[in-house]
Amino acid sequence: MPLIDIWKAGELHDKRVQQILGFAGEGTLRDGNAASVEFRAFLAHVPSDNLMAYAAQCLERPFSESGLALQDIINQLGKRLGFLVEPGRYRGTRNETGFDGLWRTKQGEAIIVEVKTTDAYRLSLDVAANYRKSLIRGGAIEEERSSILYVVGRHDTGDLEAKFVALVTRGISELSALMRSFASYVLRRNSLPKRRWIEFVTF
Repeated sequence: MPLIDIWKAGELHDKRVQQILGFAGEGTLRDGNAASVEFRAFLAHVPSDNLMAYAAQCLERPFSESGLALQDIINQLGKRLGFLVEPGRYRGTRNETGFDGLWRTKQGEAIIVEVKTTDAYRLSLDVAANYRKSLIRGGAIEEERSSILYVVGRHDTGDLEAKFVALVTRGISELSALMRSFASYVLRRNSLPKRRWIEFVTF
């Protein structure tokens, strides 16, 4: 039975996101599999309060696929903020660009989204920069109308912030604040005299 039908029957309302994934398809998230399709459809159906709770669970009690689940949750938030969202791959391959999400505005702006549960591990900004270059070369996005947005779940070490600081929201646990930060980010992009092409949000 699809996750949405189980939800409508009232059987998932008290379940944690890790438990919910166990009911989806094969029970593990893989690129293009039934579990991924079902989970993304389920996230599109549930209230925003549940999305916030699921994201918090991915961060507070990590599990083997918490990063992949968080990626899907953040992309769903992008849709609810009015972006046209192309979900990325869970795991990169040699022949496909491995971004976590590609968000577009109706005005033609493109944002390559990278989702990280924490900044505790050293991350190379070159990876996302190369994703952007690849998409530009392929004609999928325009150089002057594209940027990168890092969404960092836990602000543990400040490694990313030490490398490049743009938009940062500190000490916030509720995902509603992240949504406000996204909205603020979009509004600010068109008013900055000289736009930077990497932005950060932590929640």
